Amino acid sequence: MTFGIDLGTTHSCVAHIDDAGKPVIIKSAIGEDTTPSAVYFESRQNAIVGRAAKNEALLAPDLVAQLVKRDMGTKAEYMFHGERHTPETVSALILRELARTAAEHTGENVHDVVITVPAYFGVAEREATRAAGQLAGLNVLDVLAEPVAAAMHYQAVTGGSASAEHILVYDLGGGTFDTTVISLEGDDIAVLCTDGDDRLGGADWDDVIAGYLLSQLEAAHPHLRPHDDPQFMQDLLISAERLKKELSMVQARRHIMRFGGSVTQVEFTREQMEDLTAALLERTVAVTERMIATARARGVGHFDDVLLVGGMTRLPAVTRILKERLGLDARHHDPDLAVAKGAALFALLRQVRPDREQPGKAEDVAARTGLTVPEVQQIAAKRVTTVVPRGFGTRGIDATDPLSATDPVNARTIVLHLLPANTQLPADTGPYTFYTVIDNQRAVGVEVWEQAGPVESPDLNDNRKIGEGMLRNLPARLPVRTPIEVTFFMSETGLLTVHATEPRSGTDLRFDLQIGNLDQAGMEQARKSVDGYDVSG
Repeated sequence: MTFGIDLGTTHSCVAHIDDAGKPVIIKSAIGEDTTPSAVYFESRQNAIVGRAAKNEALLAPDLVAQLVKRDMGTKAEYMFHGERHTPETVSALILRELARTAAEHTGENVHDVVITVPAYFGVAEREATRAAGQLAGLNVLDVLAEPVAAAMHYQAVTGGSASAEHILVYDLGGGTFDTTVISLEGDDIAVLCTDGDDRLGGADWDDVIAGYLLSQLEAAHPHLRPHDDPQFMQDLLISAERLKKELSMVQARRHIMRFGGSVTQVEFTREQMEDLTAALLERTVAVTERMIATARARGVGHFDDVLLVGGMTRLPAVTRILKERLGLDARHHDPDLAVAKGAALFALLRQVRPDREQPGKAEDVAARTGLTVPEVQQIAAKRVTTVVPRGFGTRGIDATDPLSATDPVNARTIVLHLLPANTQLPADTGPYTFYTVIDNQRAVGVEVWEQAGPVESPDLNDNRKIGEGMLRNLPARLPVRTPIEVTFFMSETGLLTVHATEPRSGTDLRFDLQIGNLDQAGMEQARKSVDGYDVSG
């Protein structure tokens, strides 16, 4: 049995294909569809995940890890009870709890999974997510973009269309935002373009609302210093999240704050919330406008459907601004659960696809899932293609700098994007020619850089270095400007392979980009750390 996991910034959930062949959500240990992505480190041996962990944040905020998805692919570290943790190890504990409850519910061992990530996640974030799954003891069949998962669920619900459909997925979750144009035609699901902001989501709305409530308390009682009390501030964030959800359904709410023996009452309206958070919503509009322009340049000027995914899309302001500003008639598509359900469908596809030519494989899968053999064969026929989420390139000399001709060692360097954003995968750049900068150069460093800003830019400050390799043992006495050829290849699952060669001698370097905090030894140590915890919900 395979499972789909939506590993979210604020909430996560897991789904599987039931005996009727339908994707269904597996409820948490306390009967909820989603599990808060929070971990309370009760001791060096015990970790509590989910609702109970989020509640513990009120009493022990320094022992609770939250929003770690925003740190995936970085070298962030957290300390709990003297133990070092990374985004990967914290995420692994969340995944372990999801797997534990899924196993209890289904009676099946949870091993093969597909984990979803925002479409705009780069290589580093995707590989960190894959590592988290491995640390949790799972076999990660694939890391799937959330809008693709939502589109798979949409196609399953609507039955699909023989003619081409173009849908726009607007995905605003707890911590990330992206918007994606997807083509659906028969059995093909193809991402045409994507754009996003991986530090924009519901948590930012909570921060703004909490800041407003705090300002009202401090204005009423200037002598108090509530911002110095971490427990009060944690409670304020939880109250802000609750108010945000309530004001999606009603026009006004009254909030009472008690601190230092004083009581402050605040009347808070939906209109106030929308005014306070207007800049955040404008950021989603700017990204969506940019992505629509990209789609238009690729020949897509009309969308057959606009899907709203992610809990934050329940805000009435979202549908209103998309209609008023962009002319988009958007509708909700199972906002909290569509991604996990789509991931479960894709996990089944991955289970069937590697052996679809194997005699009896369709019958075997049908017997284990409750699907008919034709249904299994139809799933196996599906083809999913996606795109490079951001530009990737290498560092080289700026040919426009006059020093590049006379003193290349001291010339300005820039990032040359060999793989532009929204290139369809798999992608092979073919060889790009660079040159040595001095006579008798015996080694060349090959750095891999990823676009960090909203648009591609050659400036180093607008990119981030994510890996490197060294082409060594070049022949002696090579003259300056000896050609060096560099090729990038990105697989359909987002693994980046770099190949550099000196054509005259055949000296070459080939490496799969190793990303994240953990090398092999680090992975083993982290796995022992994760395995050392008793995890409960």
